[in-house]
Amino acid sequence: MDVEEIDAASNRGVDEIRQLRDKVQYAPTNLARKVYIIDEVHMLTTEAFNALLKTLEEPPSHALFILATTEPHKIPSTIVSRCQRFDFRRIAPDLMVQHLAQVCAAEGWTSQTEALWKIAMAADGGLRDALGILEQTAAFGGGNITTENAAYVMGGVESQQLLQLIVCLWRQEVTQALQLLGQWYDNGKDAGRIVHELLQLFRDLVIVKLSAPTSLPLHLQIAGLREAGGEMSVPWLMQGVAKLGEVYTNLRYLDDARLALETTLLLLQPNIQEPATRTTVRTHETEPVTAHSSGSSVNGAGVGPESSVSPQESRTEQVASESPGSRPRANSETRKREVLKQLLENADAGELQRIRGLWDEVLQQVKSARVQTHAWLLNGDAVLATGSVVVITFSSKFHRDTIMKPEERKLVESALSAAAQTPQQIFAILRQDWEKYGAPGAQEPPREPDLVETALRAFGKDRVEIIDGE
Repeated sequence: MDVEEIDAASNRGVDEIRQLRDKVQYAPTNLARKVYIIDEVHMLTTEAFNALLKTLEEPPSHALFILATTEPHKIPSTIVSRCQRFDFRRIAPDLMVQHLAQVCAAEGWTSQTEALWKIAMAADGGLRDALGILEQTAAFGGGNITTENAAYVMGGVESQQLLQLIVCLWRQEVTQALQLLGQWYDNGKDAGRIVHELLQLFRDLVIVKLSAPTSLPLHLQIAGLREAGGEMSVPWLMQGVAKLGEVYTNLRYLDDARLALETTLLLLQPNIQEPATRTTVRTHETEPVTAHSSGSSVNGAGVGPESSVSPQESRTEQVASESPGSRPRANSETRKREVLKQLLENADAGELQRIRGLWDEVLQQVKSARVQTHAWLLNGDAVLATGSVVVITFSSKFHRDTIMKPEERKLVESALSAAAQTPQQIFAILRQDWEKYGAPGAQEPPREPDLVETALRAFGKDRVEIIDGE
């Protein structure tokens, strides 16, 4: 009777606080104090806080108020100044595991230490949540607390199955990896939950690989991660963290989360390479020779060590392939620089100012046509206009690529043309590329030596035939 709890989320009006103010005057029945616990106090209305303020300023000597909230910044300063604040911290996972083990022993449940760690980590420092998950797991497993039962109750995937998927990716067993993913979907697992747990496991593997065995947290020591991740490389694991982190961030914008996850897993093959651009250099006297070794090179002084010139056969074998992705990337960087250079020459500051003034109207038109496109375009900034072309920068590669898809691009250009009353096209680039090539003061990077020019200088125009092709 002397401890009363009030849920401010459902009793948030001024009338409920007035009733409380009237009851405060009554003395406690059994205890020395009468305690009023107002849970989720930040949900009270402004009028309710004003009604409570006078009671907090001059409370009866026997009354004690406990204002509980998860969002203290929403409480008015006039209320905060009249209270003593106590911040509750999260409970350490190891302490929580000890307590859960004691509960299992008292209840006669059998438990796996790894399962208790999984429950403790999922509770995120909240013992009440951990006990709730433990009870549900015990009810589901008939008193048997295993990692499989705990994962099922929490809607996740068992740790060993997740680890098996990562091992399959490392060993390039793509079919088996996709079969595992399909089984999880058939069992009703959520894509967001799968990505979250995979991201956590990739992070744990990186920590295990970079840490001494004695310095690891207990939940990483017992999971056998060091043995499973012994064959994996740290750069590949970091690549997995980066790619899954990007998918996890953009998951809410995707219509088909499963497709995005499967594509990401396919890109995580250790030896996957983009096709390299090849150039074949040959002399008139011989057949063309194409090699794939990245160790050979041509420099200004002559031919590299793996190439040779035979006087008897008058033949030249020249390796003209680059390391995977290097030459295509160089060509891509050159194209970006050239396009931005042309646009900068025709830039119109007045037109840019006009486009920025119309930007809210453009966003509104896009939102009326397609809300999802509007959400992506919100991340873009117009940085250059020529009268017919508008350059838009994005901090996220995902948003940039999505906006440049034909359907999305057509919608944005249509809204922009309608607002500007002139035909407009858009050119979307990453903000880092704009700062590198297009922003005022950006310096042009040094030009890389061209393979064909080097071959012409080395052998002469009359002995070299240039063949362009894939």
